[in-house]
Amino acid sequence: MNMIGKPLTTSRTPNDQEGQATVEIAFLLPILMVLLYGIIAAGFLFYAFITVSNAARDAARAGSVYRLTRGASGLSLLETVQNAVYDPGPNPDRSSLGFLSTAPPNFDVASDVTISWVDVDADSIESAGDQLTVSVTYRYTLPILSDIFVPMFPQPIVIVRDVTLEIQ
Repeated sequence: MNMIGKPLTTSRTPNDQEGQATVEIAFLLPILMVLLYGIIAAGFLFYAFITVSNAARDAARAGSVYRLTRGASGLSLLETVQNAVYDPGPNPDRSSLGFLSTAPPNFDVASDVTISWVDVDADSIESAGDQLTVSVTYRYTLPILSDIFVPMFPQPIVIVRDVTLEIQ
């Protein structure tokens, strides 16, 4: 009993806000799920961007030392650069693209790895001091995201990385 003589009760009246937390969760959960998916998708896209950048850097490095290694490999400069990114030969799991898919339409080593060089001494062959530019193109598709569900993100996302090094 309280000071006025009425018994203390813990029963609720019908005007209480029962279910308020359930309604709040129902409103906020979809927003939180979209936000979480956005963070995860951004992480996947960042991984793809960094991986393609590293593959271009590996290929440019292989091309820059080509003059020193061409006798042992017997490959052309373009083949050396392409094999540095992805070699479908005896070890197809050895790829500079890491966990990214190397199957079409995402990637085709013959058309997506290109080279160009600035011939400083105008002798039409790769020689020391020439500037070699390697370009790697990759078409990345975000997991689960499609044009139907989220049309504002065009699929695939094309990642192009260029790296220039001096031929040794």
